[in-house]
Amino acid sequence: MKKILSLLSLIGLLASCDVLDQVPESNFSPTNFYRNADDAKAAVSAVYDPLNTANLYGQIMWILQDQATDDAEWGNGRSTANQPKNDLDKYTFTPATLTFQSIWSTVYAAINRANAVIARVPGIPMDDDLKARYVAEAKFMRGFYYFTLVRLFGRVPLMTSETTSLNDLSVSRASVDEVYQLIIRDFTEAESILPTTYTGADRGRATKGAAKAFLAKVYLTRQDWSNAATKAKEVIDLGVYDLWANFADAFLIANKNGKEAVFEVQALSGGFGEGSWMQGYMRATFDRVNNIAGFGDDPPTENLYRSYRSDDKRRDVTLRLYSATTNPAAPASVLFPCYVNKYLDPTATGNGDGGNNYPIIRYPDVLLMYAEALNEQGANNPVAYSTFNRIRNRAGLPNLTPNLSQAQFRDSLLLERRLELAFEGHRWYDLARTKRLISAMKAQNPTIPVAEHHYLFPIPQTERDVNPKLEQNPGY
Repeated sequence: MKKILSLLSLIGLLASCDVLDQVPESNFSPTNFYRNADDAKAAVSAVYDPLNTANLYGQIMWILQDQATDDAEWGNGRSTANQPKNDLDKYTFTPATLTFQSIWSTVYAAINRANAVIARVPGIPMDDDLKARYVAEAKFMRGFYYFTLVRLFGRVPLMTSETTSLNDLSVSRASVDEVYQLIIRDFTEAESILPTTYTGADRGRATKGAAKAFLAKVYLTRQDWSNAATKAKEVIDLGVYDLWANFADAFLIANKNGKEAVFEVQALSGGFGEGSWMQGYMRATFDRVNNIAGFGDDPPTENLYRSYRSDDKRRDVTLRLYSATTNPAAPASVLFPCYVNKYLDPTATGNGDGGNNYPIIRYPDVLLMYAEALNEQGANNPVAYSTFNRIRNRAGLPNLTPNLSQAQFRDSLLLERRLELAFEGHRWYDLARTKRLISAMKAQNPTIPVAEHHYLFPIPQTERDVNPKLEQNPGY
């Protein structure tokens, strides 16, 4: 999806002297922008745009969702000069850690853009069906952004109207239930209007299946197993998604927005400033592509690597284990030279110009959510087993052991999610919602001081400095 950038900046008119007492012809404002279908499309595109920025899925969300889990950790001969990364990695972060401010401010700016679309696009004279779709896309994205906030920070301010002035900006935190009520309402309204598929340049926009899949994930997070199973099954029954025959095919640039893609962050290579940084950040520092070295971020743990069976076809697609004798050779100082192998673009001419989309929800996630929700309603559900086994069989693994207890199936499924969805932004959320964060982190590195209050991240200190109504999460 080609995005139109920076069209929603509101530029105030300067009137302090005669020479500036003019209206610049090129300025956009609410009064001269929302006039036609092209303006509506640009406004909606601007709601999506923050996804691929460094403050979200361009970098920071990987750091949080991977390095704050047992899947990735600095050390063992690796080091980084980036203190916020080290703080997340070792759970030494504080409310002043810049990562949280970056996420918070970027997400709320995106929510404000969505609110503007929801309020202003209905008044534009244009095709009614397209108008309804654009508003539905904005509601989908607002639901997505609030779902991000509530899972990371818990109670957050609810802003459902466009901010048009600097007055009355101190807003208290809403309850978690109130936030989820808005999320569910936004996704539900979106799913009733959004199309099942798109063609051409519109591929990658929010779809009916994406709204249903996020509703399934919301209900799963809330332990509403019945509704989670219902929504996941609705995604399956749409008949537009399927598994690629080979696990590796899901990550080929030629297959992005393909049959496993439920919702992806779009990347456009070719020097437009909209490429992916994954192939640069995650690649080993000594492994050069087109003579460009990677940054070696998100270094996988030996704990994760050993969790794969040797015959699991996903392991060597997801991870690459180097040695001091391979070509390229790893530095001898790195004790376990393992790096993410999932996101490669051999044609990239810069670390930030990859063509790799970031998969926020792939179809296997939907299948595993369905199996989990069925199991939580009763052990030995045959559909849960058959759905689960589709994922295992594609990986070259035999069927799951039959007649497991509900708890054994639950453990097996959480492991399968880790192996199938590694470095796709699910691990921290899975550990948090199942209350396994502390035990998993201790099993990987018992020296990391993870504690009960870490099930939520701190409200950014800079936000509390300007908004006295923002209470801090306990423990910080």
